Order: sequence, then C-alpha cells, then structure tokens
Amino acid sequence: MTAARLEVIERKRAFFRQYLHDLAVYGALDAAGRRREHYAIERLLQLLCESAADLSLQVLKATGRVPPGSYREIFSALADLGAMPGALAEELIAACGMRNLLTHLYDVIDLGRVIAAVEPALALYRTYDAWLSDYLAPAAGASAPLRD
Repeated sequence: MTAARLEVIERKRAFFRQYLHDLAVYGALDAAGRRREHYAIERLLQLLCESAADLSLQVLKATGRVPPGSYREIFSALADLGAMPGALAEELIAACGMRNLLTHLYDVIDLGRVIAAVEPALALYRTYDAWLSDYLAPAAGASAPLRD
C-alpha cells in the first residue's frame, strides 16, 4: 500500500473516529434524551456507515480489485478475500441497511429502533476500527502486503 493511500485512509479515518466519538455522547443519554436528539443520532449512524464503506473501499482498491458498486458488495468482497471476518462484514451490511432506511426514507422511521441502535453501533464500529488498525499495521510498516 502506498504512503499516499495510507495518508488518505488516515485522513478519512480521523473523520470516522470523530463520528464514533460524537455518537458515544448520545450513548450517555436516556431514551427521552435520545428521542429529542434523534436527528443527530440518525445522521451519525448514516455517517458511520458511509465512512466505514469508504474506508473499506480504499482497502479494497489497494488489493487491485475492481471497486464494487454498493456497500453490501464492498464488505462482502473484503470478506470473500479473507481480509475481513465474515461476521463483521455481515454486521456492517446490516448496519448500512439502517443507513439506507434513514437516507432514502423508504418507510416511516421507527424512533425506538434508532435510539436502540446507539450501543450496538458503537460496539460494531469500534470493532471495525480495531479490525482496520490490525489490517493496516503491516501496510504501515516496511513490508506492505498489499499492492496499489
């Protein structure tokens, strides 16, 4: 992986981590507080999904693969390559399903579902961030296993 791609990933990752930090603030609220702040929570859930997909796309591009067209395909491709655990990919796909609901307003938004998603989203995206750290560690060193 080139230094330029790593720089792009780290810049994007800084935003991802800020969104994660911001969502954690809402994790401290009770249900009534979360209902009052549901627009912010919805937006952060959307941003986290989009950021994880964008970061994953950067990782996938570094493998020389043709970039997939959907979030589902991005996470699935990383799992198919053995780069990402399949269970993590499936959880990210499910989380991005909520992003699609929020972004495209396919249906009436269930506020109960949104406010209940805070803790699972925090856990999922923290796990994703740890996976990304582990995955990028060799690339950040002298011998990078990925090509660019």
